[in-house]
Amino acid sequence: MEVNCFVENNPIVETLIQHLARSPQTFQPQIAAADEMFLYPFHELEERNSDGALVSYYSLGRTLFDSIQQIINVYFGSFEQISSFLDFACGYGRFMRFLVQEMPAEKIWASDIYADAVRFQTEYFGVNGIVSTPKPEDYQVQRKFDCIYAGSFFSHMPPRTFKAWMQQLYDLLNPEGLLIFSVLDEAILPAAIEMPSEGILFSSDSSESQFLDRNDYGTTYVKEAFIRELIQQVSQNKASIFRIPKGLSNYQDLYLVTPQQNRDFTALDFKYYPEGYLDACNITPTGEIQLEGWAIDWNSNHSVESIQIIVNHQVIQQCQPSKERPDLVEHFHQPELLKSGWSCVISGGQISPQDIIIIKAVNTVGLEWIIAVEEVKNMMVRTRWRDDLLETQNQLKQRESKLQETQSQIELTEFTLAQARDKLTQLEAKLGDCQLELSSSQFLLEQSKNHIQAMESSKFWQLRTQWLKLKQTLGILPKNQTK
Repeated sequence: MEVNCFVENNPIVETLIQHLARSPQTFQPQIAAADEMFLYPFHELEERNSDGALVSYYSLGRTLFDSIQQIINVYFGSFEQISSFLDFACGYGRFMRFLVQEMPAEKIWASDIYADAVRFQTEYFGVNGIVSTPKPEDYQVQRKFDCIYAGSFFSHMPPRTFKAWMQQLYDLLNPEGLLIFSVLDEAILPAAIEMPSEGILFSSDSSESQFLDRNDYGTTYVKEAFIRELIQQVSQNKASIFRIPKGLSNYQDLYLVTPQQNRDFTALDFKYYPEGYLDACNITPTGEIQLEGWAIDWNSNHSVESIQIIVNHQVIQQCQPSKERPDLVEHFHQPELLKSGWSCVISGGQISPQDIIIIKAVNTVGLEWIIAVEEVKNMMVRTRWRDDLLETQNQLKQRESKLQETQSQIELTEFTLAQARDKLTQLEAKLGDCQLELSSSQFLLEQSKNHIQAMESSKFWQLRTQWLKLKQTLGILPKNQTK
């Protein structure tokens, strides 16, 4: 089967394996060429950085595994106590490559709708395979399992198959088994979208899959009450259920379900991973390398203990987040994240441009988040390119703002001009009325003049005029009165 061309002989991958794998010597790094869990972030990255996508792929796979391991250690004691594990909707093995280092492959079953994904895992990891089906009722498996993990599956199922799949997986559990699944809670639903009263919302507008029908595999949000009621239905009110908010990748909620009634999960003190980001990598005028970024932790009463800079498997520099980052407070709506910025300076003698540098955020409960793994020279170029891109984007935003302002001014001018045109039209109408009245008056005046002239030219008028003049001569009529 065709594999990812960026993995082979890649020093970034080799460095990652040393820090992520329980046993680097036996770790299986190959990624299938069709693995959408690599392709999706690769295409989403603005610079199409293959190394960045690989770091995300392996690091997230490890954090997913560690989250599940916390649950397994409390419920079963360890992976060694599990006789059968089903990784449902497993994809091409982002999680599996870490699982097979913890328990024998013959005790693991990989199941997915993609037959090639199942074949890749059976051939590459040596696990058992079950090809899934589009319809839940067609998924016929002739065995039961101690543990079933369905990560990021129900977060894509439409209502018409959501309940049926939950029933199928629950029915595949042994009496003391455990079902672990993740969902997108209503808390992360965009503010402009309202959750339906039934407690489940499906959208076919977005999907991580490039091949599955979006009407069958989209994006689904649910309410906790919906999940709890559904579990009671599929278990006939016999199951115990426990919720871990944002337990999967600090984003999706994790639910634990067992057929055992009144099972107590309070012993599970679940711990969250820190998160972080590298904003800049620059060389100072004195030849030092300055790294800047941010790091945050979601565990109650805990924090990011240190940012570690590692070269050649040695920690060469450490620092703590202490710089104010109001942008993070605004983005996450968490005032306590104000002092989440960090900055580390490395002397030029400690590192060379060809060295691979690892930047980790470590929280006070001992969990680590890999912020970056990259050659120093590439990191400088990439962050500088990103800075240039951000500057260009800011310039575009400023130009768009000015354009919008100019557009608003144009619209205001057009509105004012339209008003002036309306007034002009009204004045022209009034002027037309006045001209009509004037023409009518002139016509009447002209008629009057013609009438007077006609009267003055008549014999009666001439006799009248002569009579008045005679009266004036005789002194009967004053000289200034002619009428």
